[in-house]
Amino acid sequence: MLKIILSGILGGDAEVREVGQKKAINFSVAVSMDYKDADGNKVEKTEWVKAVIWKNESSNSKVNDYLKKGQRVLIEGVPSSDGYIGKDGTAHSSLQVVVKDLEFLN
Repeated sequence: MLKIILSGILGGDAEVREVGQKKAINFSVAVSMDYKDADGNKVEKTEWVKAVIWKNESSNSKVNDYLKKGQRVLIEGVPSSDGYIGKDGTAHSSLQVVVKDLEFLN
């Protein structure tokens, strides 16, 4: 099994989409990492990760009400990557996590 655990801050409020009998709760998480460059200088890098939570229609969970911009979260899930061509014709890729477990940190 492949899984990922990450901690970060939501970049915006979650969006809910209806897909058949399920709801997809989509949000993006900014994950910051520190490292030192070749000269020993501290560098902070932020990666954006798309996340999705799938809920059945019968689920009464209102988790999307708490997924607001600036909220700190810890998520565990299954990663997947997606490739696409941008408007300028260049190739891009993005990381998405299908969330299996979520904790609010603040």
